[in-house]
Amino acid sequence: MPSPGGMPRQRAEVFPVVAHYYAELMSFFSRSLRDREAAADVVQESYARVLALQAREVAVRDLRALLFRTGKNIVIDDARRRQAEAHMLQTLAVVGTDEAPSAERQMAGRQQLELLSRRLHAMPRKRREVFVLVRIYGFSHAEAAAHMDVSEAAI
Repeated sequence: MPSPGGMPRQRAEVFPVVAHYYAELMSFFSRSLRDREAAADVVQESYARVLALQAREVAVRDLRALLFRTGKNIVIDDARRRQAEAHMLQTLAVVGTDEAPSAERQMAGRQQLELLSRRLHAMPRKRREVFVLVRIYGFSHAEAAAHMDVSEAAI
């Protein structure tokens, strides 16, 4: 049933709760990141992801905890991405300028990495683990099965 403002009741009830945690989230992530603008981005993305969950009618027991966990995950993912990018740039710096890929090839490589990252994140957790163990770390199927404590047929 729509609320008086025309918004579905469930969403209309979420916004006051969201506003309630905003200052607390901003304070926490501003201290953690030491950057108010980055904190605002993290908080906004956290809200967007949680609201998307609620739009799919996923039951949320503790909205505050979910917002904080989502924000922490965003910060961790961003740190990992920056670390991988820094590692890639270090690797490129070691390569001589004559051997270094052109700007176009670098951009194409980054786009391919982004596509791979999106596809990996879209996979179920166990399938992603198997893929990483076998394709990236070079495990055999038997080694991956032993590592994950599952049968080789499951791999």
